[in-house]
Amino acid sequence: MLRQKWILMLTLIVIAFSLATGCSYGGNEEASKTTEKSSSTKTESGKFDPVVEINTARPTAGILFKDGEDINNNVHTKWAEEELGIKINNMWDSADNGAYHTKIRLALTSQETLPDAFVVQNRGLVADLMESGKVMDIQDAFDKYASERVKKIYEENDAGLDQVRVNGRLMGLPIFTTGDATDPLLWVRQDWLDNLNLEAPTTIEEFEKVMDAFTHNDPDGNGKDDTFGFTFSGSGGYLNWMSDASFVFGAYTGKYLPKTYQVSDNGKLVYGSTQPGTKEALGRLRDWYSKGYLDKELAVLDPVKATESFIQGKAGMIAAPSFAYDWPLKDILGNNPDAKVAPYKLPTGPDGKTARFGSTLNENKVMLFNKDFKNMEAFFVYLDKMYDREFETGDFKYGYAEGYDYALVDGKPVYDPAKFPEPQKQIYDSGAYSLLWATPMVPFKLSEEQNYIYEGNEPKTNLQDRISQANENTIKAGALNYQMREFSAPDVFLGGPTETMQSKGENLTTMEVEIFNKIVYGKVPLDSYDQFVKDWYEKGGTQIEKEVNEWYESVNQ
Repeated sequence: MLRQKWILMLTLIVIAFSLATGCSYGGNEEASKTTEKSSSTKTESGKFDPVVEINTARPTAGILFKDGEDINNNVHTKWAEEELGIKINNMWDSADNGAYHTKIRLALTSQETLPDAFVVQNRGLVADLMESGKVMDIQDAFDKYASERVKKIYEENDAGLDQVRVNGRLMGLPIFTTGDATDPLLWVRQDWLDNLNLEAPTTIEEFEKVMDAFTHNDPDGNGKDDTFGFTFSGSGGYLNWMSDASFVFGAYTGKYLPKTYQVSDNGKLVYGSTQPGTKEALGRLRDWYSKGYLDKELAVLDPVKATESFIQGKAGMIAAPSFAYDWPLKDILGNNPDAKVAPYKLPTGPDGKTARFGSTLNENKVMLFNKDFKNMEAFFVYLDKMYDREFETGDFKYGYAEGYDYALVDGKPVYDPAKFPEPQKQIYDSGAYSLLWATPMVPFKLSEEQNYIYEGNEPKTNLQDRISQANENTIKAGALNYQMREFSAPDVFLGGPTETMQSKGENLTTMEVEIFNKIVYGKVPLDSYDQFVKDWYEKGGTQIEKEVNEWYESVNQ
């Protein structure tokens, strides 16, 4: 049952946490000129007349509908047509993300028509689409039609555009829909700390002492040797959006986290898994594993199973997103109603270094457009209106739809569905029905507002009011997330798989995961890491870094 909940929530929250240059890309003048061919005009009210149609497609798994509505007929599609003169047509939908992307790829490789505007969450497919000549260069449309606030959002988060930037032109738009809520924090069993009279750890040394106590001092007081210090997923590497261990490496490497490409001091991208400090971090994990501080099965634990160790009361600490208390960590109360969980900043390394994986600007949700689409003005009007939810303006000042995600009680918005005039069991987020699949967000805004409330300020906006009504853990976690924002280290490489990645990348990844786990398990000497670095470069890594840097140079001309 827990795994089914994970599948549903993953679909709702992230729906997944996967450039070359050249004239073969679809970026050309002819594609851009299609923006001028619409026969529809915008009236003084901002509504298009005659109605503009935008064909799209999408997966529908996990979406909640109200009152018999469906993806083709719902409160959002009705609003778009009635208020904007934009009719959203779903050409087709699929049960899940995998089937959806398969359908898009089939359309790409056959003579099937691509949707007018559609989201893709696979870097390789994004790159293939941009190279196909079937999607539009939207640079001119963006410059002409995007509102000033939309332009400002992308200007202030310019790095996120790298995944769709080719020869200085935009071949699509990244859609920011998770804010920075997916960056990890340290979540600790507060009741265990209290039972053992311990303080939360602030350094790696203190972290080790707490792990030791959680492993050997019976923190839950049941008289059994059935707890350990820290849980994380090692099945696909030690960097994950949930059940993460990236901060352990960041404590020794700084920003050079495993599985990411980072800008080195000479301005070139380098692979984090091969950088100085990684060996020391592996040695520390190896020592912790030998002392029983970590899950004995970490090498086969995916993020779901690793998190279950915390929820089931086996592990005392986990690195997870700032929203993690609301879901899934609060499920621990089902096993132990007296359990207390609290968020803290991640511990720093011996010389004060710290870093964590950051996914804000590379969450991998990209909107692409059919090269023959003729209504880019309508799309940008629609996109700006969708941001009314974030900016609390226009039609979406309080929420997307009254009776769905909010209700007005005595003239004031209420966001608890149980307190609606007609009580509901859950919120119906009609942003999930949109072309964007979710509410577009301003990166880092949510955590900044959470920090504002955490510091004791009175709410002045609807968002701040909603935040103030959240539980203390969620407010504190958001504030700590904001305070740690400078220590997030997102992967700088946002392109599709390079030529050598496609031919040798899978073998290199497998080699990395296997040797890292063997080192941590104590099955091979720590010095085996040095041979791994040598092998990684000799078996394709040198060429991959070369190709990655060619991409980096192409998007930063």
